[in-house]
This record gives sequence, structure tokens and C-alpha cells, in this order.
Amino acid sequence: MAAGITRLTVMLGVLKTKSAFEWEVSFMEGILISLDPGAKRGRVDTRNDGIGILPIYFQEIPESVKINCTVVFNVAISSGGRRYAKFISVADRNQALFNTEDRTQWYNWGEEEEKDFVKHIVPKLGIDLRINPEKVERPWEIDLFDYTHNRYADLKSQKTPFFTAGKYMYGGVPYDPTYTVTFNKKDYESYREKHPDSDIYFWVYWMQLTYKNIRVNELYGVWRGSFSKMAEKIQAGEVALHVYRHRVDDDHNAKESYLFHLEDAAVFERLI
Repeated sequence: MAAGITRLTVMLGVLKTKSAFEWEVSFMEGILISLDPGAKRGRVDTRNDGIGILPIYFQEIPESVKINCTVVFNVAISSGGRRYAKFISVADRNQALFNTEDRTQWYNWGEEEEKDFVKHIVPKLGIDLRINPEKVERPWEIDLFDYTHNRYADLKSQKTPFFTAGKYMYGGVPYDPTYTVTFNKKDYESYREKHPDSDIYFWVYWMQLTYKNIRVNELYGVWRGSFSKMAEKIQAGEVALHVYRHRVDDDHNAKESYLFHLEDAAVFERLI
């Protein structure tokens, strides 16, 4: 490399000169997928298609470092031209059943949730809701079909509260985290085009009630929202759009979600 080069722009941002043989980009996040404590190294899935899986090196390994945790790291390029990750810290996350950036685990879990919902919850609703038969060939299709009302429906099973929702405003007042649910922007865009008359079912059961100094109330229930009414709120700019700071470089997960409040009777009806 020419000594006079001081900056190189790449898809992730700006790589700054560290020496004549090494370049470094700061502060990416990814999922730790393997760990060798003795060698102080492992592998990290950057969730970025342009970088992929990298070896990651540690000076010291904190007790909080576990397989499947989200880690913060620098990406460096050695004199041999190979990228590698240099551990900085464990990302500050709240508890969850799986790492919230690992779409595959949540996707598989979601399939089981659909089956449980149809088997155990739907009989209490008095509606003929079944798993959308189109999902057999195309698993990414919308979750359910409502044979009673002859329209599609989606299931959002949410177990972890959006604890910091209070920093956003809904109807002129801060969101209450106890009743705040998320709806991916990608789903909004897809259903607006394909299923504008669908219903969205939120099956809520908070398995975690505290995060730092924030506490939510226990909550369990099923709410039905009209997608068309949700879309009206979005188009009117009445709901907050949250950008996931842990997914800035992530090519695999939705990066933004709209926040809705279950106690808004103009949009949601509580069924259980």
C-alpha cells in the first residue's frame, strides 16, 4: 500500500490506517459462534454478507462472553490481506430466549409458536384460523388464514418487552413498555402490497419483567389488530419507528420496527 494513503472507503464505512500493513474498521457487532478459551480466539458471524464469518481474538475473555452472545469488535486486515475481528466488549442487551439477532433460531421457534397458537389458543377465539397452506411451499409467506372471514392473518408472538419504549411518544404521551409491541417495517411494506385487508394477532406473554431500572407489569393475552388501521397510523406518522442499533451492518434481519400500543382501542381488540 502506498504510504500516502490515509483512508480507504468500503461498504461498512471508513477504514483508517493503523500501520503500513494493517487496516482497521471500528465497532461492528456480531454473534459469537465458537470459542476456544485456551487460545483466546473464536469465530464471529458478522451478519454482513460482505464480510461473513471471521476469526475473533481476545486479549482477555470476560465471564460474560458465551457462545451465541452478541459481541462488539473491530475488523482488522493483516499484512496477508485477511480480515479478522478484535474483541472489544459484549453488547449491552436484555435477556431473551435466543439471541435477538439470530433470525434462524427465532424463525424455527416461530414455526412452533404458530402450531401452538392454532392448537391451544385459536379454539378459545371462536374463529376458524389455520396455518396458511401456502407456507408448505413458501415458508416466508404470511402465517395464517382466517376461514371465518376469508382473509389472511399474521401472528406476532412476543415474549420480551420493549423496555426503553418510553423514550418515544404515542398520541402525545410516552409509550408504556408493558403494552408496547413491535411490527417490522419489512412486514408492513409486504402486507401493504400483498395483504392489505389482513389481521395481525399479537400473542403476548412477558417472560422478563425488569431491565436495568425499568420494570413492566405482568401481561398475558391475545390482541387482534386490523392491518389497515395500523397502516393508517403509520402513514399518518402517529407511531414511532425504531432503528435497531445492533443491526446497522446486519444483512439478515429487519433493521426497523414500528411501535404500537395495545391499549389503543382504535386499532386493537383484546380477545383473551
